[in-house]
Amino acid sequence: MSNKVTFGLKNVHYSLATIGNDDTWSFGAPKRLKGAQELTAEVISGKTDVYADDRILATLVSNSGTTLSVKFTEIDDDFKVDVLGFVNDSNDNLVEVISDRPKTFALGYEFQGDAKSRRVWYFLCTASPISEGTKTKQESIEANSITLNITARSIESGNYSVIRQIAKFGDDNYNAFFTTGPTLPTIGI
Repeated sequence: MSNKVTFGLKNVHYSLATIGNDDTWSFGAPKRLKGAQELTAEVISGKTDVYADDRILATLVSNSGTTLSVKFTEIDDDFKVDVLGFVNDSNDNLVEVISDRPKTFALGYEFQGDAKSRRVWYFLCTASPISEGTKTKQESIEANSITLNITARSIESGNYSVIRQIAKFGDDNYNAFFTTGPTLPTIGI
């Protein structure tokens, strides 16, 4: 049975990705990213119609990855240091170093549904630098938010190019999904 509705966002995690000398990726222990409010994902794609004999002969579709936007109440300092290139100075102040390249990581999260709770890992992600803003308090206090813009690209798994893995409640790996770094799927035909 598939979900008819989905809702919620929780258990957002990241896992640093490291490429080895043999061009294979490994993933570190997941860390929790608290304060996630909203996530949107848009496929980076294109479509080309091939015409012949006065009609569309074929439609070519490409999937080049996914653009994710995740809205947080605040971004953890650990994530800023681990992924975005921030460092702590001798006063333990957080310093943004613009010459440091952002790190590749996997992004995981969970959402609910009427039939299945799903957990997702996007394998190879890169985050854009964050923009921050704040405003004065008025009669009522409105919390600030920060949007993290992420590009997820594909990774090779056997003969397949994959971008994400989705586990539903009851799958063999569901309970351990966020306790260890993501593993590439084994796809059998």
